[in-house]
Amino acid sequence: MMTIPMAELEIDDVAFLTSSDSNGHNDSKQSSTTSGCGGRMCGRAGRVGRHHRTNQTHAVIHWRKSNVLTLGLCSLLVLTIIALIIAFFPFHNQCFSGEVSVPSGTALFNDSHNAGVNGLSQLLSTSGEPFPWQDIRLPAFIRPHRYELSMRPNMSTFYNTGNVVIWLSVAESTDFLVIHTKKLNITEVLVTNDNGAIPVVRQLECTQHEQLFIGLASQLTPDRNYSLRLTFERQLEEQLEGFYVSSYTDSRTGIKKYLLTTHFEPTSARSAFPCFDEPALKASFLMKLIHERGFEAFFNSEKSNSLAIDGEGLIVSIFEPTVPMSTYLVAFIVCDFNTHTATTREGVNIRAVVPGEQDSQAGYALKSAASILSFYQDFFNITYPLSKLDLVAVPDFGAGAMENWGLITFRTSVFLYNDNESNSETQEQVAIVVAHELAHMWFGNLVTMNWWDDLWLNEGFASFMENLGVNYIHPEWKMLDQFVVTTTQYAMALDSLQSSHPIKADVKNPSEIEAIFDVISYKKGAALIQMLENFLGVENLRLGLSKYLNKYQYRTARTSDLWHCFSDVSQSQAINVSAIMDTWIEQKGYPVVSVRRVGDQLVLSQRRFLSSVPDSDATTTSDISPFGYKWIIPVTLITDETAGTTPQLIWFNTTEMSVPLDERHQWFKVNVNQSGFYRVNYDPSVWQALTDVLHNHSFNRHVLSATDRANLLDDAFSFMRIGLLDIRVAMELSLYLRNGERDYVPWETALYQFGILDTLMFQMPALQRYICGLIEPLMTIWGWKDHSYDLMLVRKLRSLLLRAAVSYGDKHAVQMANRYFQSWMINGTKIPANLREVVYNTGVQYGSEREWIHCWHRYLNTSIPSEKKLLLGALGSTRNAWLLSRYLNSSLDRDSVRPQDTVHVITTVARNPVGRDMVWRFVREEWAPIMKLFGEGSFSLETIISETTSHFTTEFELTEVRTFFDTLSTVGSGGQSVVQSLEKIRANIYWKQHIEPSVIAWLTNHTATPDGLL
Repeated sequence: MMTIPMAELEIDDVAFLTSSDSNGHNDSKQSSTTSGCGGRMCGRAGRVGRHHRTNQTHAVIHWRKSNVLTLGLCSLLVLTIIALIIAFFPFHNQCFSGEVSVPSGTALFNDSHNAGVNGLSQLLSTSGEPFPWQDIRLPAFIRPHRYELSMRPNMSTFYNTGNVVIWLSVAESTDFLVIHTKKLNITEVLVTNDNGAIPVVRQLECTQHEQLFIGLASQLTPDRNYSLRLTFERQLEEQLEGFYVSSYTDSRTGIKKYLLTTHFEPTSARSAFPCFDEPALKASFLMKLIHERGFEAFFNSEKSNSLAIDGEGLIVSIFEPTVPMSTYLVAFIVCDFNTHTATTREGVNIRAVVPGEQDSQAGYALKSAASILSFYQDFFNITYPLSKLDLVAVPDFGAGAMENWGLITFRTSVFLYNDNESNSETQEQVAIVVAHELAHMWFGNLVTMNWWDDLWLNEGFASFMENLGVNYIHPEWKMLDQFVVTTTQYAMALDSLQSSHPIKADVKNPSEIEAIFDVISYKKGAALIQMLENFLGVENLRLGLSKYLNKYQYRTARTSDLWHCFSDVSQSQAINVSAIMDTWIEQKGYPVVSVRRVGDQLVLSQRRFLSSVPDSDATTTSDISPFGYKWIIPVTLITDETAGTTPQLIWFNTTEMSVPLDERHQWFKVNVNQSGFYRVNYDPSVWQALTDVLHNHSFNRHVLSATDRANLLDDAFSFMRIGLLDIRVAMELSLYLRNGERDYVPWETALYQFGILDTLMFQMPALQRYICGLIEPLMTIWGWKDHSYDLMLVRKLRSLLLRAAVSYGDKHAVQMANRYFQSWMINGTKIPANLREVVYNTGVQYGSEREWIHCWHRYLNTSIPSEKKLLLGALGSTRNAWLLSRYLNSSLDRDSVRPQDTVHVITTVARNPVGRDMVWRFVREEWAPIMKLFGEGSFSLETIISETTSHFTTEFELTEVRTFFDTLSTVGSGGQSVVQSLEKIRANIYWKQHIEPSVIAWLTNHTATPDGLL
C-alpha cells in the first residue's frame, strides 16, 4: 500500500477531515443553515428568497354605512377568486428569474394522482412554500450518466460526510432539476457546464416525496452536458436500510465490533447520497471511500488504488467505474472481515467476506456460487460482465440477501453453513439463496425493470432460476419436484384473497413499492414462469430468456418486451404468449376449474377462486379486472390409460367448454403435476375415483406422481375450508397417507393443511390424534437416525414427521426428544444436526425455567447462525407465560436479539397457543419501538402484522384488529398486510360457524379415544 503526504491529495480527498469528524457535525455549517429549507442549508437561493418578498401597502378608505354590505359581498368574491388563483396558479418566489419552464409531457401542480397525501392538497416544501414539482416520479427529461462519489464515514462517531458529482444531460430545455434526497443535510449545491457555474436561485425540499427542487438562473439545453455537485452529511443509524451501522460481538474476545454497510432496494439510496433514485435511470458510479486504517472498504467494482493519508490514520480506497446500473444496486461496506477466494472456470474471482470467527462457515456458499455462476453463463449464453463478485455476510440485515452488482450482501443465517453443526435444511437454504442472488446478476442487474410495477421481472425469474441453479449442483435434491410446495402452493394461498394484487401492480410511492416485495411478485411470478415453460417447452423458454437478456442488456425492459421475445422463439407453435400471459399478469387471483363428467364429455367451467368469500362473485365496483376474471388456461389431462405419458394440452379460454373423454376411462386428473396456476374441483364421483387410486398403495406412486398427490391434497383441503367440497371427501382422501406415503412433497402439503386446521381448532385433541395416527406407520419405518446413504428428501421427511409427531403430542416422540435434550443439557452429549430443532423445541415446551435458561445461554454464546435460529424458535415454545413475556421484551434489546431476529421471536410466540394473545398485546403496546426499529419501509412489518393477527377467529378480535390499525397514523409498508389479515379473520369466522362442526363430527367417528385412528 502506497503512502503519500496529505498535501498531495486532491481537495475531494481531504475535504471531510475537519473537526466535524470528532463532534459529529461542523458548527460553521450548522450556523449558516437557513430556516427556509427546514433545517438544511439553502445557500444563496434561500437567503435571496427571504429578502425579495414584496411588501404590500394598505390604503385607508372611508366608506359610507350604506356601502358596507356591497363591500362585504365584493370582498368575499375577491377572496374566492384569489383562493382559486393560488390553488391553480401558485405564486413563485420573486427571486426566481421568470416562471419555471416545463418541458412538454411533464407535470407541475397538475398530476392528480400525486398532488399531496390524498390527491387533493398541494405539496409543500419544508419551508412552507408550494413545492413546484408535484409528481412523485422524477422528470423524465433529465438523464444522469455518471456519479462521482466521495464519502468519509467516521467509525467512531458514525457521522458521514460526502459529496457527489453527477454528470447529466437533459432531453428538453429546462431551468430546474429535481433529485431524490432523504434525511440528508445538504450543505452545498453547484451546477456547472463547460462555461462555468450556473447560479442556483432556488432550493426547496419536499420530505413527502423525498425530492429536492433546484431552480436555476438560466436554461439547461439538450446539446450540453452538465455536472450537479452536492455536498451532504448525515448521522448514520442502526436501522437496516440505507447506509447504516451494524455490529457483532467476537465470541472469542468478547469485544463488540462495528461495521458500516448498505441496503438500498427499493428506494433507500437517496438516504445515503442525493441521486436520481429510479430503476430506469442507470448510470456509472465511481467511488472514493475514506476510512480508518485497520478496516477494509468494498464497493460494486474492483479497487483500483489504496492510499494512506500521512499522519491521519486514514485510508483512501478508490474504485474503478462500474458498468451502467440502477441506484438501488449500489453498495459499499467498511469492515474488518476476513476474505476467502474461489475462481470460476471463466476466471471470475469470487470472495466470501465474513467475520473472522465465522471463517470456517463460508466454504459451502463460496463453492456453490462458483459452480452456479458458471451454469448461469452457459444457460443464458451471456458472460457475467464483471471481473469479481464479493459475497458478504452482514450481521444485521433486514432482507435475506441483496443482489448488489458485484457485492452481494447476505443475512448470516442464509449464507454460513457449518458442516458439523448445521442441518440439511440450512444447507439447502444457503444454496437456494445464493442461486437466487446470482440469478439477479442477469435478471435485475443486467436487464432491469423499467419501473417497480414490473418487479416480477426481477424477482419472479430469480425465484424460478434458483431451482435450476441448485438442481445443477445437487440434482439428487430434486428441487424441481419440490417446486410445488416451496413455490406454487405457497403463492396460491395468498393469491386466493380478495385483497391480493396483480403481479403487474400500479405502485408509485415507497410504501407501495415496498409492499409488493411479497409472495405474489416472487413465488406467483416463478409459478407462472413454470407454467409458461410447460406449454412452450424447456428449450424455447431458455432461448426466449437468452434473447431477452441479450436484447436489453444494460437497459431496462417491460413485461411486454419479454412476451415478444418468447413469441419470437416459439413461432412454429403459433402461440400468442402476450394474449395468454397477460390474463395471468394483469389481474389478481387465479381460477378454479370445475370439471363434470357428462357421458363421454368433460364439461369445464372457470371462475375466480376465493378463500375468504365462499360462493360469491369476486367482481365488484372496486375490484375490476381488465379480463373480467377469465383466464386463458393451459389445461393438462391424464387418464388411467395415459398416466406416465405426455399429458393432453387443452386451451381453455371461455367460461365453459366441453372436452371429449371416452367413457371407458375409470379415472382422470386435470392439471398434471400442478404445472398450471389454478385449482381443479371435480364432481363427487371423480373425487371418489381419485381417492381409490391413492388408497391402492400398490401402484399409486407409479400412476400419480408425488406432485399430483400433493396437488389433490392441497386442492381438496382448500375447497373444504370454504365449503366448496364436502369435508368427508377431503378427510377420506387424506386417509391414504397412513398406507405408506413415503415421499416428502405430499407430506409437506398434508401437514401444512393440517397445521391450518390445528390453529383454527385450537389444538383439538381429536384432530391431533388423527394426525398422529397417520404419521405413526411411517415413524416406525424411518426412525430417528439419519444414515449416510439417505437422500436430502429422506432427511427432510424424517425431520418433518418428527416435528409433527411432537407438535401433535405423540407420547413416544415426546419422550425420545426429551431424552436427547436432557442428555445434551446435563452431559453435553451432541445432538445430531437434523434432530436439533425437534429436540430443542420439545425440551423447552415440556421443560421448566431451567431448560429455557440453558437454551437462552446457548443462544447468546454460539457463533453459528443456523444454531441461533433454531434456539430462538425453541425459546418461543415454552408454555410458561412469564418466560414468554420476558422473551418478547428481550426481542427489542439489540444486545440480546438482532433486529432481523426480532421478527422470528414475535412469530414464534404468536404460533404458541399460550402466547397468541400475549404477543398481540405486545405488538400494540410496543408499536412505536417496532416502527422505530424497522422503519416504515421494512418487509418485517408485514410479517409481524400477519403472524400476530391472521389466526383470530371471532368478531371481537376482528373489531379489535381493525380498530387498532385505524388509530395509527401509519403502518408503513404493512398496510396491505392489515387488509389481508382482516380478510383472513373473516374467513376464519366463517370456518368456525359453518365448516368446523362437520369436521369435529367426522373426527369423532374416525379417531379412537386414547391414541389414533379407528
